[in-house]
Amino acid sequence: MSDEKFRHESLQDKESIGKYLNALSDGFLNGKLRFSWKDKQLLLEPQSLIKFDLETKKKDGEVKMILRFRWEEPSEGSMFIDGPLVIETKE
Repeated sequence: MSDEKFRHESLQDKESIGKYLNALSDGFLNGKLRFSWKDKQLLLEPQSLIKFDLETKKKDGEVKMILRFRWEEPSEGSMFIDGPLVIETKE
């Protein structure tokens, strides 16, 4: 696999941040997150368990919040490629 990186930094109002967070939520639920800015573009397809890390800090009037998501992309040898095992006890 090739390394791909996307980074964007800007000042936004709280309504815009809310819209970005809603878009992230929709993307996770739908399994596709497409990021684009100028000539850069990156498509992510979260499909398995996702590690979620949240860190917040207040110091000297400055607030910092970091949201981090991490997952493995399924490979051909991955046991998650065909979906989860289902065991039913009733017909």
